[in-house]
This record gives sequence, C-alpha cells and structure tokens, in this order.
Amino acid sequence: MATRTRKTGTGTGKTSSKPRRSSRGSSAPVAAPTLPGISAAERRKLAQEEARWRAESDLRTLRQAEEIRRDPGRLKRAATMAAEEMKALQAVQAIRRGR
Repeated sequence: MATRTRKTGTGTGKTSSKPRRSSRGSSAPVAAPTLPGISAAERRKLAQEEARWRAESDLRTLRQAEEIRRDPGRLKRAATMAAEEMKALQAVQAIRRGR
C-alpha cells in the first residue's frame, strides 16, 4: 500500500503509514504485486490473467443472478434471507450506537 506525506502540525512533513482510501469499486484493475525475481512483463501477464479471471467470475455471478430472477421461489427465498440479514446488521449497528 502506498504511503503519503502529511502535515503533523509541527511544520515537518512526516510519512503516514495509513493506506490511502480509494473510491474505486471492486472491479477496478488491480496492479500485480511487486515480487522479487518477476519481470515487468511477467507482472503484466499476471495482471491480464487476473483481469480475465475476474471477468469470468463476474459473468458467472450475472448468470446466477438471472437464474434466481427467473425462478420466483428462489427469488422469494433470497429476498427473505436478505431481509433477515439486514435486520441482524441493523441490530449490530444499534448496539454500536449504544441504543
């Protein structure tokens, strides 16, 4: 993760080890990690393979979603499960807020 220089109020620039937050979604291209002994060309090839795998995975997900949408029973069960999950998450948030 990248580090950034920030002002600390003392007039000196210090390096923060906090990772930068990105607004990119999960489908943004991922740079291949810097690995010792691996050339730039090999890293590009790995990044291309990763992008292809991600696209194939996304396609499978979209196909599954369409299958669920077309099956009223599956869609109803999934919606019920989603509602239960939302209720559980809201309960956790309420605990966190001290309600």
